[in-house]
Amino acid sequence: MATPLDLLRAPAFAADRLTESINIPPYVTGRPAQLGIFRDTPINTTYVKASITEGEITIIPSRERGGPANKNMREDLQEVQFGIPHFPLDDAITPSDLQNLLVYGSAYVFQTLGNVFNNKLEAIRTKHDATHSHLDWGALNGLVLDASGRTLLNLFTTFDITQTVVSFALGTASTDVAAKNREVKSAIRKALRGTGATGVRVLAGTGFFDKYVGHASVKEGLKYYAGATPNPSRDDVNDAFNFAGVTIERVDEDFRYRLPDGTFATREAVAENEAIAIPLGTLFFKRYIAPPDTIQDANVPPSTKVFVSTDELPHGKGLDLHTESNVLPVCLRPDLIVKLTTN
Repeated sequence: MATPLDLLRAPAFAADRLTESINIPPYVTGRPAQLGIFRDTPINTTYVKASITEGEITIIPSRERGGPANKNMREDLQEVQFGIPHFPLDDAITPSDLQNLLVYGSAYVFQTLGNVFNNKLEAIRTKHDATHSHLDWGALNGLVLDASGRTLLNLFTTFDITQTVVSFALGTASTDVAAKNREVKSAIRKALRGTGATGVRVLAGTGFFDKYVGHASVKEGLKYYAGATPNPSRDDVNDAFNFAGVTIERVDEDFRYRLPDGTFATREAVAENEAIAIPLGTLFFKRYIAPPDTIQDANVPPSTKVFVSTDELPHGKGLDLHTESNVLPVCLRPDLIVKLTTN
């Protein structure tokens, strides 16, 4: 009769099948993933090189036919390089996962093993998803951090760009919020340099959102509006809100970190009294995915975000389960990310 260890060697529990299983659910953890801001970009290296030209794209002047042509000026080229971080997470199938479970025959043992694997893969996948969401929010804030608070990538210093900050002065009743919206859209259009986008989305901290939708100029602007946009004077606005050509939505996500002393700290996805304005539908927001840390996958662009491998534990103690993801979201034009403040 086959033992559980024999069944663990079955094709259903092979590393490639487990890798496929853990990547089946869609990646929708976190608002950036739901909005599809970052495009997955598999690469065959563990680092990314980006070239920056100091010059702007210019229009070619017209010339007389047969006359001298315009000379293409050589641009000053600057290269930046950043590594893709490595996020491993291990577990194991051990006797304690099966001990005292009532099973009858090899078919039931196989089914039980499948359930154990599925539960472990689901828990592992959830942690990788949360990690990816945390990285996404870091990139949208221009500062990608790991769980310990260590800086993985500062977009603005890496690309030598000063972030545009627009003060909405929401504490002043006379502020023209619609005009502030136009200022934000203008800054993003200039940064796009003619590249298309599908719209501007503002991701707001709770304090910013409440002050925005409750501002006197917003209420006055919608006072007699009969369209579908909710009126903050009479409607409960607690999710997304359209006003003066901009969609603003409230972000309640935060992340908990275990500190070295065992206590927890919390970091908000967006600071309470700030907001982030970004264009949607551009090619400048990428999530680079590097190959897993294995010999056979070196220099091979990965086909999945999370990689799974297994190995038998010595003395028949079970099966070691190794997972890893190697991802880094990046905005290749950080000047597209505009910070909004309430003051």
